[in-house]
Amino acid sequence: MSDQTTQGVIPTVGDTIWVSRTIALPPGRTLRAADWEVADPVELLGPARVTVSGGSADVAYPLAVWRAGFHTVEMPGPLLLSADGGVDSLRPEAFTLRVGSVLPRPATDTSLHPQPRADFVPRTATTPVPLVLLLVLALLTLAPLHWWWRRRGAPGKQPRAADPGGPARPPLERWADAGESRAVAAAATSRLRAALDARLPGALPSLDTEAVLAHVAQMRPDWPVSDLAEVLRDLDQARFATGTLPDAMGLARWATDLESRLGPAAA
Repeated sequence: MSDQTTQGVIPTVGDTIWVSRTIALPPGRTLRAADWEVADPVELLGPARVTVSGGSADVAYPLAVWRAGFHTVEMPGPLLLSADGGVDSLRPEAFTLRVGSVLPRPATDTSLHPQPRADFVPRTATTPVPLVLLLVLALLTLAPLHWWWRRRGAPGKQPRAADPGGPARPPLERWADAGESRAVAAAATSRLRAALDARLPGALPSLDTEAVLAHVAQMRPDWPVSDLAEVLRDLDQARFATGTLPDAMGLARWATDLESRLGPAAA
């Protein structure tokens, strides 16, 4: 493994600084960046960027520092994921950032010259005419809008209620925003397993993940079996694993896409 901080010239306060680390990938492993919680005066500007090249991966985080000087930060170790669901966490690495000030150098006593006294600023006359004109213009603008708003709620113009047919979709976006990643993963798993059961007899929701995948691979090899295996295993990890969890909302969108790609029910 090799470490580097991608800084050309010395950055100043508020500049974007990319702190990166190169990881050698073992065969059969994929890399996922860990969440990084930095402390003041350092701020994380966005998600990590992972670039895979050959047998290595480069993990970079965008930072901004809001105080000049030297600052030591500790990048969290990324996660190495295996195909069987195993997760290995690498050790964190410390970096020292040198940040310059955006303020000019203070002037010396010899360069400062006394300035003459400023004259008094005369007070101008005030008038309420602009305020009155503004109020009249606001009334002329808001009156038609108020009349239109009251008329739009008349009977017979209400939007029709949504079609009650079909299974209700849970509010996954709201759950994810509330931090309920396990609930998002559980709902996505339940919906995808129900779709498999409806299209393929024998793919019962009561079976474990590996049994269902083996049944799908045997009965419907034309389906995206490898994608189904990956998303169902990652959803199981998001539901039951400890520590850093996968992106449950991204897995839920992937599961919805796979559901639309499944073939018709078996005859």
